Amino acid sequence: MLHLSCKSFIIQACKSKRLNKLKAITIYQKFQEAFGLDDSAIINAENLHLELIEKNPFKYESFYLIAAVCLYAVSQMIPKQISLDEIEKISHIKKSEIEKCYNLVLEIE
Repeated sequence: MLHLSCKSFIIQACKSKRLNKLKAITIYQKFQEAFGLDDSAIINAENLHLELIEKNPFKYESFYLIAAVCLYAVSQMIPKQISLDEIEKISHIKKSEIEKCYNLVLEIE
């Protein structure tokens, strides 16, 4: 039998994972609608996001910043490239922050 504090921790962790999944769906839907991206580009960005969360180079960075970085990274590999200015306008995250974290992603890849 689990102690009450362990049970609470497990329940909280499950809620947090569901909340993060909901955040991911929402932010990537917003990007998809704003930029007219196809499903495959969004799926690639979401997969990159999961990889980065596992590697944890951004342990103190915003979930939304990581999503913006992933979108920018994926957009550089498709015909419809999205500029940092466009992402900044939609995400309300400073271009310099996106660029700084994008460069970090390039270093770890």
